[in-house]
Amino acid sequence: MLKFFRLLWVISALVYFATLMLGYAYLPESVAIHADLEGEADQFIEKETFFYFGVGFFIVVNFLGSILLSVLSSIPETSGFYLRSEYFKESITSWLSSFVSIVNIFLVCAATYIALFNNQGDYQISQFSWLIYVAPVLLVGDFIWLVAIILKR
Repeated sequence: MLKFFRLLWVISALVYFATLMLGYAYLPESVAIHADLEGEADQFIEKETFFYFGVGFFIVVNFLGSILLSVLSSIPETSGFYLRSEYFKESITSWLSSFVSIVNIFLVCAATYIALFNNQGDYQISQFSWLIYVAPVLLVGDFIWLVAIILKR
């Protein structure tokens, strides 16, 4: 199961970079990041700032997740930290991999939504409002899984 979530982590990272680069290519010079109650953009940042902030945040989150995963993986099962269970260790490291993957999926959804909000296409942005709810629903499921892992031990 750990291999599956690590693969998901890599795939979500690649999808994020593809989404960010594609969105960047079609963004205007001033990127709207907030809208008022009528749906009109009222806060803007530069296109480059959006891109570099997106890359920087992604690197920080994934670097911290990678460091934490390597630390957790290096702790022996007999240390008492994992309650002397290989299953618990694998479950926690799988959970951490899935958590970082979900953060990456959130970043994909956020970058997609901002790109669509700033694109002048023939669609209504309200058609894509479901993108906002994807990551929180996945996070709730992930935390329910964490509770189940801890209670099962």
